Amino acid sequence: MLPIAGGNITLNTCPEGIDICPQHDYVEREVTVKSFKMAETEVTFQMYDQCVESGGCKTEISSWVYKNRAVNPPCVEGEACNYPFDENWGRDSHPVINVSWLDTQKYIQWLNSLSIGTFRLPTTEEWEYAARANLETIYPWGDDFLYGVANCRNCGAPANGENTLEVARFSPNQFGLYDMVGNVAEWTSSCFPTREKGSQKCATYIYRGGSFLWLAHHLTPSTALNAMNNGLRINSLGFRLVQDFE
Repeated sequence: MLPIAGGNITLNTCPEGIDICPQHDYVEREVTVKSFKMAETEVTFQMYDQCVESGGCKTEISSWVYKNRAVNPPCVEGEACNYPFDENWGRDSHPVINVSWLDTQKYIQWLNSLSIGTFRLPTTEEWEYAARANLETIYPWGDDFLYGVANCRNCGAPANGENTLEVARFSPNQFGLYDMVGNVAEWTSSCFPTREKGSQKCATYIYRGGSFLWLAHHLTPSTALNAMNNGLRINSLGFRLVQDFE
């Protein structure tokens, strides 16, 4: 966990005084981000599998298709599958994928029960602040696109935009954070609301950073934003943890 000194950032977000709003209500404004700590890398399969093995990341069997996992290794036929599928791309130091927002909450609850600290997902503002790392450039490495510095569809990485790579394969940004763009997108704690006007109830959760599937020009920290239902799992989306300064 690396300390991220707080500061001001101008970005697109909800109007001042409103916590949750639809994206079409976003305005560009300056916000103050308090100091926090962020993990150098995304949570890996090695980390997540420890939660499964200890019983902390169990998913109830459901008839809803998106909450069921197909039986793929290391799952066993005839038993409820709790291990996220790695698509045969590799586990260990690969970022965990095929985890829903709800899955991340179970992992965080388990991790916090170990009494090694209190962890959570970043807000979308914290994520963008950390990804931009006090730089005003288009990309974390500068204004010009460079090949071989991230994992995306046309980034010139070994995966050729076809699968994930091990975390920390490329150089970190100015804050020392790896893979803030490309490889896998990352869930945040922020959300878009239900359709009722003025609703502060979450409907979909925001994820940031783009992934190996994205084209390079979509990987700018300020634009790599999307949202999805909290129970969905896809193979290009993982998560990264943060902590508050106590």
